[in-house]
Amino acid sequence: MEEKEQSTFDTQMIRDLDDKGIYDDEVCSSDMVNHAMLIVGYTPTEWILKNWWGDGWGENGYMRLAKNKNRCGIANYAAYAKEEDCAGCAQNKVGLITVTDPILTELRVEYVKQQILKKLRLSKPPEISMPLSTLPKPLINGRVLELRPGAPLEPEKSVDSFYGKTDQIVVFPNEGIADSKKCRQRSNHLTACFTFYLPNEMQFVDVTSAQLWFYKEYDENDDRNQTFVLSELDHWDLYGNFEKNMIMAIFETDIREGWVKADVSFTLKKWVKELRLNHAIQIACSTCSIDRDTAPVSIRRTLKPFLVIHTSPLPQKNRPKRNSNCLPEMKECCRDELYINFEDIGWSDWILHPNGYHAYFCRGSCSSAASLTISGSLYNNVIRVGIFVKLLSKNGNTIHRKNEIVPCCSPTQLSPIQLLYVDSNNTITQKTLPNMVVEACGCM
Repeated sequence: MEEKEQSTFDTQMIRDLDDKGIYDDEVCSSDMVNHAMLIVGYTPTEWILKNWWGDGWGENGYMRLAKNKNRCGIANYAAYAKEEDCAGCAQNKVGLITVTDPILTELRVEYVKQQILKKLRLSKPPEISMPLSTLPKPLINGRVLELRPGAPLEPEKSVDSFYGKTDQIVVFPNEGIADSKKCRQRSNHLTACFTFYLPNEMQFVDVTSAQLWFYKEYDENDDRNQTFVLSELDHWDLYGNFEKNMIMAIFETDIREGWVKADVSFTLKKWVKELRLNHAIQIACSTCSIDRDTAPVSIRRTLKPFLVIHTSPLPQKNRPKRNSNCLPEMKECCRDELYINFEDIGWSDWILHPNGYHAYFCRGSCSSAASLTISGSLYNNVIRVGIFVKLLSKNGNTIHRKNEIVPCCSPTQLSPIQLLYVDSNNTITQKTLPNMVVEACGCM
């Protein structure tokens, strides 16, 4: 089989395992574990897999997965490998794998891709109808959104911590005319009116702050500060007979032409609290020249207004980490480089930030005494003792199955990433995805 065909098959293997719940973060309840399955070795025709917890896949916990058999990617689940058939598996674990193998690199990248989609609650990349090139410049150059680099966030120890947490949301005006009736109110000033649909996700977050951004065009009266009034337009009755105009903000600006932002936090918090997600905002200029027809607010595609909504941030805690990065010819357990480039994997059309990130992965042997000191984790020691006690309870001794307690080189500390992306509704969202970066590796 050619390498290209084999690579395509192995990518499908990950998807199939993921669908069956075997290669899934949710299967493993521990924050410290990023895999429920380990590739501990391979032959020219098979992958040799190890259940993370050492049970459930036959007597010895190993499973053979054919590389070149049926396209579903799953070999016979009853065909488990015997320990003596896997030369050196129990002693060396992932040390058998060739680090530079392009197929394994593709498998790791594919696993990361599937994790990102699952944590965003997506089954596939969103279909975007709005080209990123048409986005307002403040969104592209990073002026608007607070991307928080630095100390990793500590994932919450709950089921919900598997999924991404929303940090910021950008909402653009509705381009339809379904709610144009709200914008038909008369005013003594020059006005512009826009309707916004807040995503349903707003029902499940707390708003910490919000700003309305709009691009102010030049006006003849710009030799002095201009006064703008933001109002929410609605009706008191369901039939639209009685108009309602509630002032959101009044402010002055000395900007002659450029982006202006106004704080609308109080109003947005009220909208979310009342579970009302469809709104019209009027921008009025009380000091602008009367020779215009509308307020000096741009409606051009790349200069259109937008709302930036900040939601409750995740608690930030620094976690001590103990790490050993891989060096050339290093055989003991270590952390090796794995960079996920979103352009290379074809995701740059819907992910705004970052362009990519360092995911890393763990490799190396845990057979030497030196390697066992790398982890420095109490958690690892507890797991090892737990497996040891489990084996004693089953066999009464460890003579015949002593190799099963030989640890594997695995992640001992993981940190999240922040992802800024556009969904299929053309809403820009920033989420924090937990357990996406391997910060440290150890023998478990």
